[in-house]
Amino acid sequence: MRFSSTSDPAVDPASAVHGRALVTGGSRGIGLAVARRLAGEGWRVTIAARTAADLERACVGAAGLHAARADVTCEESVRELFRDGPFELCVSNAGANRTHQLVKSGSDGLRPHPLTSWEDTIRLCLTGVFLVGREAATAMLRAGVAGTIVNISSAARHGAFGQSAYSAAKAGVDALTRTWAVELGEHGIRVVGVAPGVVDGSALRKRTGENPRHAEYMDKLREQVPLRRWCTEEDVADAVVFAARNPSLTGTILEVDGGGLPRRVS
Repeated sequence: MRFSSTSDPAVDPASAVHGRALVTGGSRGIGLAVARRLAGEGWRVTIAARTAADLERACVGAAGLHAARADVTCEESVRELFRDGPFELCVSNAGANRTHQLVKSGSDGLRPHPLTSWEDTIRLCLTGVFLVGREAATAMLRAGVAGTIVNISSAARHGAFGQSAYSAAKAGVDALTRTWAVELGEHGIRVVGVAPGVVDGSALRKRTGENPRHAEYMDKLREQVPLRRWCTEEDVADAVVFAARNPSLTGTILEVDGGGLPRRVS
């Protein structure tokens, strides 16, 4: 399913000078911020996500955005994204984070990390990046396009309390980024990672607003970040634009985390 945004008369997406860009997980949060920024830079941007309603909302009034419903964990769905040829820029952003300790001890006994949560997170946050990167590179190589792949990683890849699956997946994303940079460099294809820290966005605000204990914990965590601030979705979008512009950047992970995160706050 594909549809386009309502165009702003002041902007003509057909006149974009940078070519085509794909942003997975592009219907909200970081992905939507990246997509809007790229469209403003002159890219013809396709946002991909699983939920049609989210895609429709994202495209309302957003000039230069086009939408494609897709599931990055499904091979055929990912292949369909590239049916019209390569994207000069491909941003793998789709993901989700579910918090579970390896084994949680409480008044109700021991609760091991659910296998289903592990498998779902790895499938979405790591296998999804693999499938999108594989099809993006195949399309670029087939068309002889020296494009750029940007993988959204996370500061959690260094290890974070309650983040076994997400940390493992994002560490894997880093490994894919560095491996693909070596494999694809001779073809002029660049691969860059962008690793946000905690993002001050709607998801964080909703969770802290509903849970005072979590809000208190996050306040303590922020005070141990060197810059004493969270990153914003726009900060991440800036890093993606930088990665797309710099012709010598490949195999690099751009840290957008305020100087680094502690692994746990007591």
